[in-house]
Amino acid sequence: MEKRSEYIKCKFETRVEEKQEGGKKLVLRGYPILFNVETKIYDFWYGEVRETILPTALDGTDLTNVYLLTGHNPDNLLGRAGVNMRMEVDETGLFFECELPNTQLARDIYNLVEQGILDGMSFGFTCSDEVNCETMTRTITHIDELFEITITPFPAYKEASVIVQNKRAAEEAKKQEADEKLKAEEQAKAEQEAEAEREKKLKELEDL
Repeated sequence: MEKRSEYIKCKFETRVEEKQEGGKKLVLRGYPILFNVETKIYDFWYGEVRETILPTALDGTDLTNVYLLTGHNPDNLLGRAGVNMRMEVDETGLFFECELPNTQLARDIYNLVEQGILDGMSFGFTCSDEVNCETMTRTITHIDELFEITITPFPAYKEASVIVQNKRAAEEAKKQEADEKLKAEEQAKAEQEAEAEREKKLKELEDL
C-alpha cells in the first residue's frame, strides 16, 4: 500500500479563548475528512477518478498518533493528537480541534484561516481500496493508516463550505439572540396579563 494524500475544502472555525493564567489561545476546528461526499481526484495511474469515503472508513483506525501540518511539511508542525489536538468521528466525517502552539507559524496560519485566505485541508493515509476501471470510481471502505492532516490552499472536496467564526462575535450574537427571546417572552407575558385584567374588569361590569 502506498501513502496517498487527498485535498478537501474544510469547514473551518477559528476561536480565541482567554487562558486562566492570562493571555490568549488560538483554536482551529474543522473536518479534514467528509463522509458520503463524492469528489473528483487525480490518480497517478488512472487520471481523474470520482471518489467517496464511507462512514465506516475510520472504524478501527488508530487516531492516536496523527499530526496537524501545513503543506504536508513535517517541519511545519502545528499539532499532535492527544497533546494539543483532539479528533473524533461523527456522522459528518472526521472532526479535529487544535489549540495552536505559541509560534509565529501558528499565528500566521490562524490569521490566514480567519481571513478566509486559507480554507483547505488534506489528509495523508493508506488504504487497500482500488479504482474501478469500468466506472472510474473508488469507494474508500477503510483507511488503514491516517498519519497526518494538513492545512493547504488546494482543496478537492469543494462541496463543504468554509465558516470562519470568532468566538467573541459568536458569543455576542448568541447573547443578543437570548436577549431578544427574553424580551419577546416578557412582552407576551405582559400582553397576557393585560388581557386577563381587561377580562376581569368586563366580568365585574357584567355582574353589576
